[in-house]
Amino acid sequence: MGVKIAIGGMQKNEMELAVKKADPQIETIITNDLNASKLLKSGEADYYLGACESGGGSAISILIGLVGYSKCATVCKNGQRPNKDEIIKAVNDGKICFGMTVSSITDTVPILIDALKNK
Repeated sequence: MGVKIAIGGMQKNEMELAVKKADPQIETIITNDLNASKLLKSGEADYYLGACESGGGSAISILIGLVGYSKCATVCKNGQRPNKDEIIKAVNDGKICFGMTVSSITDTVPILIDALKNK
């Protein structure tokens, strides 16, 4: 796939393991939100994944401010399960930053990686 994903937010190591399990070929960069925005803007990363308790707070809020709301999506909110159709739509709409709940990492990441691969 030749893709680089910056990983921020909470449970970064768990997120990285989920990405590698979904596709071992994807290069991951564990970083913080501020550096992730720089990596995205410079082309050193293609996508950003972040997790927090709500899915829309510290998972993605700084990226919304630095990269732009139109490029960001919360793909799984607290109390919800990931919706494959909504994730595919976000990817196809050109979103590059994705937030999710910590509790949904293992369910959401495979769907998201599959959507990115089939874009």
